[in-house]
Amino acid sequence: MLLGREYYPFDPELVLERQRCSAACWRFNNSTNPNTGVSATERSRLFREILNPREPIHLPLQMVSSIIRAGRVGQEVVVEAPFTCDYGYNITIGNNVLIGRNCTILDPMEINIGDNCFIGPNVTLLGSTTFTDPKKRMGSKSPQIGGFIIIDEDVWIGAGAIIQHNVSIGRGASISAGAVVVKVFSFSFIQPSYIVKTPR
Repeated sequence: MLLGREYYPFDPELVLERQRCSAACWRFNNSTNPNTGVSATERSRLFREILNPREPIHLPLQMVSSIIRAGRVGQEVVVEAPFTCDYGYNITIGNNVLIGRNCTILDPMEINIGDNCFIGPNVTLLGSTTFTDPKKRMGSKSPQIGGFIIIDEDVWIGAGAIIQHNVSIGRGASISAGAVVVKVFSFSFIQPSYIVKTPR
């Protein structure tokens, strides 16, 4: 999975890792309820637990991968709830980043958000996909393929934008609200409904 090869998300280890991440997201998202009285410091700690999980998963040692991954989050980062991701440990967030509410990140591989980025509400980062050939799909048992998403420094992503896997967005780029970004490397502004592909 981490190498971008075909993988099976229903593998017992991956299922447990997603469940652990889902529980960490739930704790963070519910900490923003004003009735709970949770401080900003505690919310920051809860968010860091999503990216750097401390809880073990309960599998026999021979079934657990020896690879250990940990995400990172910089200083002065604001993440509005709700926030959702698959694994958490593949996400790196730089300094002075704002992530708007209802952000969803599928992160079977590296998702890197650079310093000074502004990500609007309802943005989706799709780091995984499955086959478009229906003969290769098996519903909930379909194999998947992951891909990186690299967002360089000073990028603005408007509300509702969708960034697909294997995309690198250059420094200072602006992605308009509602845009679907398939592949982009150095465009400075992307309008809504454009599908940007790598030039041949």
